[in-house]
Amino acid sequence: MTRTEFRKAFRSAGPAVLPVIHVADVPQAMRNVRVAIAEGAHGVFLINHDFPREDLLPIIERVREAFPSVWLGVNFLGVTGVDAFPILGELQDKGIQVDAYWADDARIDEGAEAQTEAQAIDAARAASGWRGLYFGGTAFKKQREVTPSDYGLAAEMACRHMDAVTTSGTATGEAAELAKIETFRTACGDHPLAVASGVTPDNVDLYAGLVDAILVATGINHDGDFYNIDPARLRRLIKAVRDHALTGGVEPDDRDDRWYLPLMAPNTKGPKFAWLDPTSIYINGAAFHALLDDLCAPYTGREVDVVAGLDAMGFVLAAGMAARLGVGMLPIRKAGKLCVDTDAATFTNYSGRTQDMEMRKPAIAPGTRVLLVDQWVETGGTMAGAIELVERQGGTVAGIVAIAIEENAATDEYRKKYKCIAAVMPGTKWQRQCNHQDLESFKTYKPEQAFPAIGG
Repeated sequence: MTRTEFRKAFRSAGPAVLPVIHVADVPQAMRNVRVAIAEGAHGVFLINHDFPREDLLPIIERVREAFPSVWLGVNFLGVTGVDAFPILGELQDKGIQVDAYWADDARIDEGAEAQTEAQAIDAARAASGWRGLYFGGTAFKKQREVTPSDYGLAAEMACRHMDAVTTSGTATGEAAELAKIETFRTACGDHPLAVASGVTPDNVDLYAGLVDAILVATGINHDGDFYNIDPARLRRLIKAVRDHALTGGVEPDDRDDRWYLPLMAPNTKGPKFAWLDPTSIYINGAAFHALLDDLCAPYTGREVDVVAGLDAMGFVLAAGMAARLGVGMLPIRKAGKLCVDTDAATFTNYSGRTQDMEMRKPAIAPGTRVLLVDQWVETGGTMAGAIELVERQGGTVAGIVAIAIEENAATDEYRKKYKCIAAVMPGTKWQRQCNHQDLESFKTYKPEQAFPAIGG
């Protein structure tokens, strides 16, 4: 099967988006299939994450009965095709067609000349008579360690045994390194390639031009919920994939999704000041509202109880986002500004100065979900102070938002621990330029380009 044939099977110009439903029971499985269908997913995978595979079989039957035309795949956790294909063949004989089987470990051994286990799986598939697509996990999560230098060999071997070579990041929710996917893509040639784990609406652009299927769970689920799809997140991910296809595979670097970023002004006053000024976005009505659209899109009022703005420029974005989300806004101030009892935290800012940050006491009830917003996250020091204050009062950090979050060791930890959203998207030329604190757009910047429209 070629990549074109694979995509035609899904009637998809880009990669097929296949939500993975960690099954709890029949009503939960049905509910999530409905969400996937409503948002335009190409199909779904059902997986028995924490119960025996035998208990998944009646749920598969019920789902297939309720949705006879939905593309339906399964993953029987912890087994290989040797055990799975006979089951799929039996279901097929009963009139219950499963369209795909995904195994976390397809038993490819790039260190061996003879692929004995993979060949045994091939034989089981042939004997079962099952008609469907086989997604085989290769260098998948931590099933078996594969050194990066062997990724290409493993992928090449896998192409001989399955319909869609399937790889992933190192663990559930961990995105695959782009270099790994690029290596797999080259080795697979015109053979279909799928990626699982760690794909989100914010990073799917990085993979959309390289893979033919995206198996996604945690990246589209509600925060802290292993079992239920967030329709808004799935909608955003599918839109991003479709947009990528509509551009003809143009890389994110060359797209103009964030058209307002060139409006930002360069520093004209020297090293004691910030290296750029984003307020020219704020004064332009269209730009400001487009910015708020992008920053608010990943969140809903169900995920956030209050938006906290960091002194001082974080107040602008926090107030705008709070109004959009329909929640309250909490200012977190530099020391000495509040005339009420406060909690204080000491932090080191981007310039290396030690400062104190304060939050009114009490400001929030324990369990409050707080979205932290600043204009820029450079070293992460200011944000660390805000996190400390929120958590000290028992709050939960619902996410971190900024126009840009520079990439360094401190902010990498934030990205792993929290939902981080920025107008400057990771993997783009804007991100790389922000990391170096020098935008190409500075060369042609003119203050008047940001002026608001006058008159009606």
